[in-house]
Amino acid sequence: MDAVDAGDSSMFVTKNKIRVVAVVDNWRIEGDMHILSGSRLTDAINSRAKDFLAVTNAVIIDTKSNTKLFETEYLALNREAISLIFLAE
Repeated sequence: MDAVDAGDSSMFVTKNKIRVVAVVDNWRIEGDMHILSGSRLTDAINSRAKDFLAVTNAVIIDTKSNTKLFETEYLALNREAISLIFLAE
Protein backbone atom coordinates (compact mmCIF):
# COMPACT_ATOMS: atom_id res chain seq x y z
CA MET A 1 0.00 0.00 0.00
CA ASP A 2 1.37 3.44 -0.93
CA ALA A 3 0.65 6.80 0.67
CA VAL A 4 0.42 9.58 -1.87
CA ASP A 5 1.05 13.17 -0.76
CA ALA A 6 -1.92 15.42 -1.58
CA GLY A 7 0.14 18.61 -1.14
CA ASP A 8 -0.42 19.35 2.56
CA SER A 9 1.86 17.28 4.78
CA SER A 10 -1.00 16.70 7.23
CA MET A 11 -3.25 15.27 4.52
CA PHE A 12 -2.64 12.26 2.32
CA VAL A 13 -4.60 9.80 0.28
CA THR A 14 -3.93 6.12 0.82
CA LYS A 15 -3.79 4.11 -2.38
CA ASN A 16 -3.24 0.46 -3.20
CA LYS A 17 -0.92 -0.60 -6.00
CA ILE A 18 -2.42 -3.23 -8.30
CA ARG A 19 -0.82 -4.91 -11.32
CA VAL A 20 -3.02 -4.71 -14.42
CA VAL A 21 -3.00 -5.77 -18.06
CA ALA A 22 -4.80 -3.48 -20.50
CA VAL A 23 -5.34 -3.84 -24.24
CA VAL A 24 -5.44 -0.68 -26.36
CA ASP A 25 -5.57 -1.07 -30.15
CA ASN A 26 -2.73 -3.49 -31.01
CA TRP A 27 -0.85 -3.00 -27.74
CA ARG A 28 -0.90 -4.87 -24.47
CA ILE A 29 0.10 -2.69 -21.53
CA GLU A 30 1.25 -4.33 -18.32
CA GLY A 31 1.85 -2.07 -15.34
CA ASP A 32 0.88 -0.83 -11.91
CA MET A 33 -2.19 1.27 -11.23
CA HIS A 34 -2.67 3.08 -7.94
CA ILE A 35 -6.28 3.07 -6.80
CA LEU A 36 -7.91 4.51 -3.70
CA SER A 37 -7.73 2.21 -0.71
CA GLY A 38 -10.94 0.19 -0.50
CA SER A 39 -11.72 0.71 -4.19
CA ARG A 40 -11.88 -1.87 -6.95
CA LEU A 41 -10.41 -1.72 -10.43
CA THR A 42 -13.91 -1.19 -11.83
CA ASP A 43 -14.37 1.84 -9.56
CA ALA A 44 -11.25 3.47 -11.05
CA ILE A 45 -12.25 2.61 -14.63
CA ASN A 46 -15.82 3.83 -14.24
CA SER A 47 -14.91 7.11 -12.53
CA ARG A 48 -15.63 10.07 -14.78
CA ALA A 49 -13.34 12.31 -12.71
CA LYS A 50 -10.32 11.61 -14.92
CA ASP A 51 -9.96 10.87 -18.63
CA PHE A 52 -6.51 9.34 -18.17
CA LEU A 53 -5.34 6.67 -15.75
CA ALA A 54 -1.79 6.70 -14.39
CA VAL A 55 0.18 3.50 -15.00
CA THR A 56 3.67 3.07 -13.54
CA ASN A 57 6.40 0.51 -14.29
CA ALA A 58 4.70 -0.13 -17.63
CA VAL A 59 5.69 -2.52 -20.39
CA ILE A 60 4.13 -2.04 -23.84
CA ILE A 61 3.88 -5.16 -26.01
CA ASP A 62 2.74 -5.53 -29.64
CA THR A 63 -0.16 -8.00 -29.54
CA LYS A 64 0.39 -9.29 -33.08
CA SER A 65 4.05 -10.22 -32.72
CA ASN A 66 4.15 -10.50 -28.91
CA THR A 67 7.24 -8.24 -29.06
CA LYS A 68 8.10 -5.87 -26.24
CA LEU A 69 8.17 -2.38 -27.77
CA PHE A 70 9.33 -0.38 -24.76
CA GLU A 71 9.22 0.13 -21.01
CA THR A 72 8.48 3.33 -19.14
CA GLU A 73 8.23 4.41 -15.52
CA TYR A 74 5.00 6.29 -16.21
CA LEU A 75 2.30 6.53 -18.85
CA ALA A 76 -1.12 8.12 -19.00
CA LEU A 77 -3.67 5.65 -20.32
CA ASN A 78 -6.76 7.07 -22.03
CA ARG A 79 -9.67 5.44 -20.22
CA GLU A 80 -11.94 5.50 -23.29
CA ALA A 81 -9.32 3.78 -25.49
CA ILE A 82 -9.17 0.66 -23.31
CA SER A 83 -10.64 -2.42 -25.00
CA LEU A 84 -9.90 -4.81 -22.15
CA ILE A 85 -8.40 -4.49 -18.67
CA PHE A 86 -7.92 -7.02 -15.89
CA LEU A 87 -5.86 -7.72 -12.78
CA ALA A 88 -2.58 -9.49 -13.51
CA GLU A 89 -1.72 -12.47 -11.36
